[in-house]
Amino acid sequence: MKILLTGLQRDFDPDALRDRMTHFGAVISVQAVRDGDPEHPWALVEMAMDVATATEVARRIDGTYYIDRFIHARVMLHD
Repeated sequence: MKILLTGLQRDFDPDALRDRMTHFGAVISVQAVRDGDPEHPWALVEMAMDVATATEVARRIDGTYYIDRFIHARVMLHD
């Protein structure tokens, strides 16, 4: 499942984000998206888990403080 993370710092490190996300499960990939407004990038984190587990992970992450910002998480139900 893919989890969409928004509210990240402009210069966030995808590798550091990958390391942080491994606390919740196996990470397949992290895609940084800086198109559009580079001041407000977002990330797609693909994880090896089912929808129910991804939803629980997104709930745990949503609204948490990560590197000087509150981030938001949502499960992408389709590609």
